[in-house]
Amino acid sequence: MADPTRPPAPEAASTTAGPGATFRILGLIGTGHAVSNFYALCLPPLIPFFKAEFDVSYAALGMMLSLRSFMSGIMQVPMGIAVDKLGAKPVLVAGSVLMGTSFGLIAVAPGYGTTLILLALLGAGMATLRPSNYAIINASIPRAWLGRAFGFNVFSAHAGRAAAPAVIIFLATLWDWRIALLIAGGTGIAITIGLITQWRYVRDDTKVEAKGPGPGLGAQARMFASRGIVLFFAFYALTSFSMQGVLSFTVVALTELGRAPLGAASGALTGYLIASALGVLAGGYLADKTDRHELLAVSALLLSAGFLVALGSVSMPVALIVAVMSTIGMCQGAMRPARDMLLRAILPREIFGRAIGIVSTGAAIGGTLAPVIFGWILDLGHPEWVFYILGVTIVLVAATVLIPKERIHLPS
Repeated sequence: MADPTRPPAPEAASTTAGPGATFRILGLIGTGHAVSNFYALCLPPLIPFFKAEFDVSYAALGMMLSLRSFMSGIMQVPMGIAVDKLGAKPVLVAGSVLMGTSFGLIAVAPGYGTTLILLALLGAGMATLRPSNYAIINASIPRAWLGRAFGFNVFSAHAGRAAAPAVIIFLATLWDWRIALLIAGGTGIAITIGLITQWRYVRDDTKVEAKGPGPGLGAQARMFASRGIVLFFAFYALTSFSMQGVLSFTVVALTELGRAPLGAASGALTGYLIASALGVLAGGYLADKTDRHELLAVSALLLSAGFLVALGSVSMPVALIVAVMSTIGMCQGAMRPARDMLLRAILPREIFGRAIGIVSTGAAIGGTLAPVIFGWILDLGHPEWVFYILGVTIVLVAATVLIPKERIHLPS
């Protein structure tokens, strides 16, 4: 297993940042991440407006939302390559402008087809966030703050996601759904301009000057097929699969099992989301206070797996269901900064963007498969299997953490 305390190349420079600069950098990238997730979660509440305006089926509207996710997934690797070649800051700026522009233009889209194109562009813009943010954190944040930085980055995404439905529906009700989209898109562009004015505080060590032809395609393929990258690809895919299963189908499964009425089951999911957001902050603090990141991640994963199996196996009071779901959310949130620290420990800075793009593609695949598989399980009439499969999946995630990984070295 790679030594999590072993720093990548830019470490010495990044440790010179003081607390004020660190907070400013976290605020910059966190705001961008919040806006991205705000855009993603604004769309589902507007489905009734889209249906009335475009006169299409719910299946067509579902495909519209899936296209955004699909484009975000397949563009992760190209955007990661761009980060490595051009630097994280220009890629992030371009992605933020693309997000705000494409989202705002949906307000004036004449029909369904144009909206599909704009949502594809929105997904491409969103694909810049993960490789750019991780590269900037890696280059800009002192080692002592890295865990909290990764945690705050994830927390920002939760905050943007949580605010989206209420804000967009309020704006659509107050004026019109098209006006709401224009306001959201324009706000995103304004925030991007504000971020650009603060770029001088952000290090960007990802861009590497070419020295000779560099490694060939075969050498690069072998590097990205190394055990560490493959295991983290599996980690992200399985984690996304389980998270989408929790978000999409635990409410239905709890009601089908007769464990809780719909309102209480929805309340349990809300508890999960809130606890997960708080968990990433707590997990970031813990990740900075220990070098045992494998132990932290595996402990949180196995605890959440056990509670998920218990939800499918044991009848319990509604209040206890809410508490158990909240505990699961807290554990899964606390695991994420440790995960990011473990990934960082095996990556040289020259391939950071591409590597993040590859493992993030795994997350897109897992999130795409989950609704189909869990929906099929519910159609079979076995809602308890939802919790059992979630538990087994999380145990497999823990296994990917425990398998030893060596630090990746660039081919000569």
